[in-house]
Amino acid sequence: MTQSPYTRRSARAATFHTLLLRIPAQIASLLGYVVLVRVLPESAFGVYSLFYAIVPVVGTLLSLGMEDTLRRYQPEYLRKGENRLAHLLVQRMGWLRLLTTLLLSVVALVFWERIGPLFKVAEYKEQFMLFVALMLTHFQCQLLVMALSGHLLQKYSVGWTAAFSLVKLAGYSVAALAWQLDLQSAIVVDLVAYCVFYAGLKYAYLRKADRQHGATRRFSAEERKRLIRYATYYSFNDAGALTLDARKDNFLLAAFLDTVAVGAYAFAIRFNDMIGRLSLTTQLESVIQPLFVSLDYRRDGERVHRYVSLIFNLSLLSRFPVIAFTAIYHRQIVEVVFAGRFLEYSYLLPLVAWFTIATAISTPITLVAQLEEKAQFILASKIFGVLGIGASVFLIPKAGVVGAVIASGTAIVLKNLFLWWFVRDAARWTDATRFLSRSALVWTAFAGLALLHRAWLADHPVTMLLTALALWAPFLLLQVRAVATQEHRAIIGGMFSGPERRALQWLGLS
Repeated sequence: MTQSPYTRRSARAATFHTLLLRIPAQIASLLGYVVLVRVLPESAFGVYSLFYAIVPVVGTLLSLGMEDTLRRYQPEYLRKGENRLAHLLVQRMGWLRLLTTLLLSVVALVFWERIGPLFKVAEYKEQFMLFVALMLTHFQCQLLVMALSGHLLQKYSVGWTAAFSLVKLAGYSVAALAWQLDLQSAIVVDLVAYCVFYAGLKYAYLRKADRQHGATRRFSAEERKRLIRYATYYSFNDAGALTLDARKDNFLLAAFLDTVAVGAYAFAIRFNDMIGRLSLTTQLESVIQPLFVSLDYRRDGERVHRYVSLIFNLSLLSRFPVIAFTAIYHRQIVEVVFAGRFLEYSYLLPLVAWFTIATAISTPITLVAQLEEKAQFILASKIFGVLGIGASVFLIPKAGVVGAVIASGTAIVLKNLFLWWFVRDAARWTDATRFLSRSALVWTAFAGLALLHRAWLADHPVTMLLTALALWAPFLLLQVRAVATQEHRAIIGGMFSGPERRALQWLGLS
């Protein structure tokens, strides 16, 4: 039997490579997004966002619970040394995903004459056909990233993710400088980047992932039943997840308003999503998830409690700083960074940031539910997504884009509270009062100084934004030091005992 990949050494290496490689990936992704927003006309950006909103629709309507099944059971097989079974699972998920994506894409093209006018994109059929090829590649890349992450091969999964972002940035820049970047050229750039991404991931998986060890070559009847049962729950769960995905509001905004409103909403959602990816739990999700679900919650109850509390803290560590900064400087961010695109909607940035708190706390809650295999409660929680759609239909005609933000954000809050109730024994945030009170104190002090700073430099937006970042950074460090507990420092220090330990100690995390 081969050695389990889930050792302290491999976890440390995976974490190190994730943090090291994700930084250039995030920077390149953010810069590429800035170029796209600055250059594309607002209406074209709205259509582009609407096309990308189709991805979760295609991904969930016939998901068959594939991604969640792979996330849940590949780590278990690898921990047991059944690498052949883990590889077989990856193969079958890949073929299923290819067939389901192709099926739904063909259906969409067949009924385009009816669907297109409804969402005001009828004249973009040619671009959508190109986007179908992009979707097929996207889902295959998604599965390969999960497969490599399950082996703790973040060196390759995150490395090629960084390459993907860099190719997109280069493509957008060349297109913007050489000719006018339009909707079609933006999709072509994305497709080329996805092809490079897929080729790199596939090569890394075939060369670096251990696929040969293990005594079992096929799934037993009992194991197939177990997989199918779990996948069935998550198939319905994924369909329900679509109702909670903020991108579904793009279709409602297009139907009730126009593609400019779609662009404004997508801009605010995507900006906060990209900032949210800088949180440590998002950065390390591909490491945390397989390590966490490989625990035995019955025997490791105390460890689960400690890790859940730590994940709560890490998930929220970047949220309050973003809320505070965007609440004061949202107009300057849009005016300076995005050349004033959607300036009249800049207030959406702090509003969306506030509701992303609910998204952040869903990570530890959902991890516990997955660990305890309570898929039925995850599925049941999606009823709040249906209520959210009803709220969006009611609020969008009355409140426009703000109505979509409030409806979707409230639905996610209620969904997380519902799910937490059923896993509350394990999903305990033991130092919530300490974390929240200290964070509130730090960022209230920042807000007071920032308001004075904004009034002082009101006529100099570029200078204001640069000096605001310099003012904000010390408060961020202060928050990290203020909320970290001794127990959590010990956990993090136990994982990182190398040269990086000094940097963690300086940050107050070890």
